Amino acid sequence: MADTRNPGTIMGEKAIAARIQRAREHLDRFRAILKEPDRWVSVWFLAYALLGAVSSGLLPILLPLMIVALTHHLSWVAYVMGGFNLGLLTSPLWGNLADSKHLHRPIFFCGFLVLLMALAVMPFFPGILTWSALSLLAGAGSSAVATMASLFIVEFDPQNEWEPRLGWLQTFNGGGQVAGLLLAGIFVSNFKLGLICSALALIPAIWLGARGLPAGAKSYDWTVEIGSHMRRDLDWRFLANFGHPELLGGGLLRFSHHLSLQGLRRFGDMLHTRFGRFLFSWFAVAFGVAAFFAYFPVAMQKAYNVAPALTSSVYAMTAAIALVLYSVGGQLSGRFGAGRVYRWSLMLRFLGFGLLLLVFFLPIPRALIALAGFVLIIIAWPLQSISGTSLTARLTPFSQGEAMGLFNASGAVATVMGTFLGGPLVQFIGYPSLSAIALVGILFGWLTGHGLQTPDAAPAIHNDVAAQKAQS
Repeated sequence: MADTRNPGTIMGEKAIAARIQRAREHLDRFRAILKEPDRWVSVWFLAYALLGAVSSGLLPILLPLMIVALTHHLSWVAYVMGGFNLGLLTSPLWGNLADSKHLHRPIFFCGFLVLLMALAVMPFFPGILTWSALSLLAGAGSSAVATMASLFIVEFDPQNEWEPRLGWLQTFNGGGQVAGLLLAGIFVSNFKLGLICSALALIPAIWLGARGLPAGAKSYDWTVEIGSHMRRDLDWRFLANFGHPELLGGGLLRFSHHLSLQGLRRFGDMLHTRFGRFLFSWFAVAFGVAAFFAYFPVAMQKAYNVAPALTSSVYAMTAAIALVLYSVGGQLSGRFGAGRVYRWSLMLRFLGFGLLLLVFFLPIPRALIALAGFVLIIIAWPLQSISGTSLTARLTPFSQGEAMGLFNASGAVATVMGTFLGGPLVQFIGYPSLSAIALVGILFGWLTGHGLQTPDAAPAIHNDVAAQKAQS
């Protein structure tokens, strides 16, 4: 029977039906996006988020402020924060212990317990030696948890799941850092309560870990997949695809299981290569900025008249934005070359520290200019991190695993050295020395970073892959 309705009505009904169909497709796609994390996220990721809140959010703000408020010794900040950074360098120890003794779960839980106890007793035992020792233990505990967290994925899950699981793991940690920075603004007037609450926050982290951590290697063969063999296979291309939480703007907790010093045996092989020049550049920048990031809550308050609560809030918002900028850094590196993006990031940081130093010599409003410089310094890190990772893989004359070890070790050692240097600098010269030494380090890094990557540079080929191809 023929349809006697108006043709316009029929077309209108078809258009409505088409719109409804498109809406259903969009809704189904949105539901799929919401369900996607269920495939990769585990309950114990929340424990790692709490670690980010405490180690990367609360402590960098509360510890320097507490030390200065209780002792009035500016140099003590460098030694206590240097102890914390020194504790983070224990990562290779935990990785080797886990590989040899298969103590992943005990190391993970002991790391939380050590961090918890160090923070709980710190407000009650003032003193440079006591604080430094407790801070060292706190750094070692944080390093143990961070190292085991990554190893639980790369040693207990199949290789095709590493990328999304590591991405979500670090996203949880970064989100925890943002929350911790926001909470730090609440506790800046009561440091003792802040540290005690930080310790208490780790109790549910232990409970969450006990619920969700894998007890064994599932159905995979430990003898084949654990240890250095798997970590050597980690690919820089997916390491650079997602955000890394920053500890004091330098990312010492970033893939702590790669903080391996074994690559130092190859150091002599690359002294005169472009990779050696890049490592010197990376070292100089990390060394220069370390002192500022040890003191920044105190410096922003004392030298720039910025309240600690405002500093932590601005840092939190900037860190949240920075999580998105990692993908931008990857896209820019692919389009313009990692070498250019690396030097652009150093220029941004140079401008930021330049603003911090400029206010000491010109009659301009310190607070506003200092906050602008601080934001530039933090926002430049994603570009520096992604481009630096890419340059490591492209320039290395040997395997990417050893190159990543040297890359992370150079930045970590430079951070520890620069942090300890901050004490005498502030004590004898004052707060302008923090931005001045940062400018010098960045300038050296920028000059030695020139011409690292030629336009026709190809990605580095992993030695193991090349050997397999040769055999086939």
